[in-house]
Amino acid sequence: MFKNYRYRFSLISLTAVVLFFASCVKVDFSKETEVATPKLFTNGVSIPSDFKWSSVKTMDFRVAVDDKYAGKYFYRLELYDNDPKLGPKANLLGAGMAKKGQDFSGKIVIPTLLQYVYLKQTSPVGIPSVSMLKVAGVTSLNVTQIIPQNSFRESGISESYANARVSSNTSVVVPANALQLTGGATVVVESGKSYVVKSGVTFTGQIDANNGTNNAKIYIEGTWTNKSYTITLGNNNALYTTTSGKIELNNIVQNTEGAFLNYGTTSLTDLSTSNQALYVNYGTLNATKASFSNGSFTNFGTATFQSLASTTASTKIRNEGNLTVTTATLNNATLEAACYTKIGTLTTNGVIVNVTDKALLTVANVDGAGTRYNIASGGILEVSGTAKFNSNRNYMAGPSSGKAVARLKKVDVANQWQAITYSGNLEVACSEHTPNEQWSTYYITESPATIVPYDKSTVVIAATTCNAGGNNDKGAGTTPVDQTVSEINLGTFSYAFEDNWPELGDYDLNDFVVDMNITKFQNTSNKVTKVALKGKILSVGASKRLAAAVQLDGIAPGSVKSVTYSRTNLVGSVLKLGSNGVEADQASAVVTIVDDAHKAFGVSDTPFISTQDGKYSPLEVVITIEFATPLDNFTYQTLNVFIVNNTQNSTGRSEVHLVGYAATDKIDKRLIENMKGSKLSASDPFKSVNNEPWGLSTPVSFTYPLEGKNIKVVYPKFENWAVSGGVKDTDWYLLK
Repeated sequence: MFKNYRYRFSLISLTAVVLFFASCVKVDFSKETEVATPKLFTNGVSIPSDFKWSSVKTMDFRVAVDDKYAGKYFYRLELYDNDPKLGPKANLLGAGMAKKGQDFSGKIVIPTLLQYVYLKQTSPVGIPSVSMLKVAGVTSLNVTQIIPQNSFRESGISESYANARVSSNTSVVVPANALQLTGGATVVVESGKSYVVKSGVTFTGQIDANNGTNNAKIYIEGTWTNKSYTITLGNNNALYTTTSGKIELNNIVQNTEGAFLNYGTTSLTDLSTSNQALYVNYGTLNATKASFSNGSFTNFGTATFQSLASTTASTKIRNEGNLTVTTATLNNATLEAACYTKIGTLTTNGVIVNVTDKALLTVANVDGAGTRYNIASGGILEVSGTAKFNSNRNYMAGPSSGKAVARLKKVDVANQWQAITYSGNLEVACSEHTPNEQWSTYYITESPATIVPYDKSTVVIAATTCNAGGNNDKGAGTTPVDQTVSEINLGTFSYAFEDNWPELGDYDLNDFVVDMNITKFQNTSNKVTKVALKGKILSVGASKRLAAAVQLDGIAPGSVKSVTYSRTNLVGSVLKLGSNGVEADQASAVVTIVDDAHKAFGVSDTPFISTQDGKYSPLEVVITIEFATPLDNFTYQTLNVFIVNNTQNSTGRSEVHLVGYAATDKIDKRLIENMKGSKLSASDPFKSVNNEPWGLSTPVSFTYPLEGKNIKVVYPKFENWAVSGGVKDTDWYLLK
């Protein structure tokens, strides 16, 4: 009886244990029972069989610096997932040192939602510069192979033309048969005839040059003054002011093809065109208001406008002398600064702005929409106040060779999506630039374009009469030193698991959730000598005991010199450790996060931890791994985080890994074989036969669902992301 009683008691106990570990429903007997969901998707959707359930991708990269110090000093290079100006919101993807003869190369792991990564370079004199490298649709990065975009050629402007200056003609010949104008009479011109106000003569009358005549020429050698009069130049008629001439009128209007050429001094209330007219100033021209619609205005002398306006795409305003404008409002026109051009307030819409070599366009404030700035090699654009880009698709392009500079005191992109794109060989000197938000792109700096601090420009442009002193290298005279990199914090990834493998669970993905943070320690050859893995256990939503560990893929146990655990009382009992701190009898190095997740939180039984309330604070552990020989790379791709659900038998243990990652040598291989094709995918034991995962990773700290809440319900974009094979809604984990 006694033996029979013991047999019956043991059978009942064994049955209870089997039922406990086989159940796909989590039961906390101290709390209300939750109803489990047997599958991730129950609406018949299909998940691509090749989907890895990954929100990141690994990229090879190589960065070569433009070394100004012949390899004597190191530059510091850093790659970020977001704008470095965001501070802690921007995560380092990698960092290292480079100089002539030693490029910075390796691997980075980036979120698939990224369009760009940020490259920050600090020179030996401590000047930082930032550019952006496009990663969408590419598999590797090589900054020496980045092709400048949005250059002069792409905008339809010839770079050679943009650099050229038109030769000025400082003389005009008055025909000998020109009819003289005197007194205050009204003169009606005739076709093909010439008229002149002779030197020393003052004419105060009116000239009718819009009466159906054509090819009439009017020359002013003396003075024509009639401040209330507007002359309208008709078809192909022209007005010339010689070097000794002077005009004082209300307005000069050209409404058909014709010309106004000023070699003397002209003062106007208005200056305007409405058709294909050519206005050229070689002397001194002052106008309260200048308005150009079609046609062109070119300045070789000194021109001053209180206001300047344009309304059509065929309008071209070009300065090759000295042009000063208080307020300019340009629509669909072309502004070319080929010499010193100064504007108080510049408002543009659909405008092309060209700055040629050795020229300066200086503006107090810019309000731009749909505007393209093309700056030639040796050209300078300066905004001393605020450059505001209030719509998307503004462009600022440097040359394909040489260097250009944009000195921008402050840039406000008004939170417009891709409001301004910098490209080409352009250095943007700006310290007050609206940053890109985390995962949102308001501006783009396409390499080789860079942004440096406003007072730290590095481009040397020699002074000319057209650029007010040029541009100097602010680092000149500073003693260079090596910019070292020794410690690199790679930010945080989250790992979330279902614990019931090989059975399916309820897909609340909270049975074990841990944040992992990598800090790398490197030598001057950018080799990894040590890493610190900081784990923060956020939840244990499992009703069974489980352990958690990290397999270091590609790293043999013998490559690990030592492992230091911050919480030695939490490791070493379930996953037995060797003398160097890694799990014994493994082909790849395995380090322990925790042997018993529940006990780590100070509880003896197995309640749900932090999946129903905030009763428990996260548990932090630090694992420091020193390597016997420095490693070439160490990224989040190296971390093969997994859990062990403590079911161990003679054929191995049950492990839960992410899709695409290999099990350790101690997994129950017989179980995998028995489940293939029925419960487990034939291609990956950590996908179900329906291609469902038991674990997910996100490149941010994961806000996991509460107990029993299916992840597809909590994260509305999750299903579309999964069904598309990770192509669509790559930001699913950011939006609950």
